[in-house]
Amino acid sequence: MPLLEATRAGVTVGDRGELAALREDFERDHVVRVRGFLDQQLLETVQALIAKSTFSTREDAGIAVELCLDASRALDLLTFVMNAPQVRDAVALITGNAQTTITSGRVYRFDPQVPHHDSWHDDNAAGTRLIGFSINLGAPFAGGEFQIRRKQDDRIVTIANTGAGDAILFAIGAEFEHRVRPVHGVTPKTAFAGWFVAAETDYWSALA
Repeated sequence: MPLLEATRAGVTVGDRGELAALREDFERDHVVRVRGFLDQQLLETVQALIAKSTFSTREDAGIAVELCLDASRALDLLTFVMNAPQVRDAVALITGNAQTTITSGRVYRFDPQVPHHDSWHDDNAAGTRLIGFSINLGAPFAGGEFQIRRKQDDRIVTIANTGAGDAILFAIGAEFEHRVRPVHGVTPKTAFAGWFVAAETDYWSALA
């Protein structure tokens, strides 16, 4: 059983001691992988919704060019899952950060046939974004590795998050920066990426 798993029936959390043990890895590398976060049925539901949706080119001047999913039930479903209290509590155990109140993100795609790219950046956003995440939603791909480092530091930690449904959590702060390497081969990278944010209201209050 995965340590943290989102299914169509809800979110299940495994051994809390094992989750807490990941904090040592997070504190050392500033990033950890959570394997099998989306179970197969939920992943297939998301993939089917994405297949019915459209993407538009998104450019973040000087940082990235990618395809971004337009308004879609897939994005709504993923956002709902990531705001589950069980997810937030598990993330707090792994990262040591219990201040987040809301989670937001986007579904993006890197196509190896197009010059999509991502450069070093910090995602700090005036200090409101506390923890970043990325969930792989597609088939295994080549390249597209996630990298993180402390600014002005030569040590780079690299994770090739290619398993469908696998997630990574990573540190955000003025002292950190990260990037995603280009994808090559024939298979695109599709992922749900975003942030656990400290806001004045939480996701569920905003829905009320």
